[in-house]
Amino acid sequence: MNKIFIGMYQNKLFTLSEANKIIKDYQVCRNNIDRLVKQKLIIRLKAGIYYIKPLDNPEFYPDPIHIASKLRPDAVICANSALRVMKLSSATESVYYICAKHPSKLRIDKNTYKIIKNFNFGIEKIEYMTAYGKVDLKITDIERTFLDCIRTRSVKAEELINILRNKPIALSIKKIQTYLEKYDMPILYNKTGMILDVCKQNLKIDDQELDKIRKKLSKKIYYYKERGIKLIRPRYRYYKEWNIMIPEHQYELIKTLKPGIVAQT
Repeated sequence: MNKIFIGMYQNKLFTLSEANKIIKDYQVCRNNIDRLVKQKLIIRLKAGIYYIKPLDNPEFYPDPIHIASKLRPDAVICANSALRVMKLSSATESVYYICAKHPSKLRIDKNTYKIIKNFNFGIEKIEYMTAYGKVDLKITDIERTFLDCIRTRSVKAEELINILRNKPIALSIKKIQTYLEKYDMPILYNKTGMILDVCKQNLKIDDQELDKIRKKLSKKIYYYKERGIKLIRPRYRYYKEWNIMIPEHQYELIKTLKPGIVAQT
């Protein structure tokens, strides 16, 4: 049996560079892979990325998170995809986020992979369990994941609020403050402060820490816009406490969770 097929059988998914470590001669390695593709023993996902077709499971398809981790040598799972890995979200959307040096957008079969610019902080290595075994991943930590969900708009505000209010999450407010400074995006202070304020009881964040974020707010009034095409233009209300215009449905949600807020149309 072919060395590459045997060597990669357990992990199932592999790159050309990984196969090249098994067969050192680059051209011989390419020839072996081409032959395996023709024999339908491996499937080519995209240039340089392949997966084993198990002999006992012809319908096999790799875990999309695993695929995302192979799209760039420096790939880091982030935003909504990191929430899935942490089992904080059960979303079934076919859009996956990774960060890497070179931003891009790829379509592979039924899934879309959005590659956003990476920042070299808040990254950790973990073991991720797929249906076919454990694989090593790089992933953003919970604090950066939270901020990336906001800045990419990959998760709606009410979904983040639901997660932060109802899941057992240990969020470091000091890390949040440090990462906000590193991102240096004024609107991120408004959005982050608003969400943390609503979830402060579950996250055990005191008002003094929130005030540190509030002091960073600019005088400009930002809009908390959501991703997606809207057939009807949404109505916004001004949320004075965080100097931000939020969609009316967000305001109604916050009003129920944080009684006593004052909004202006």
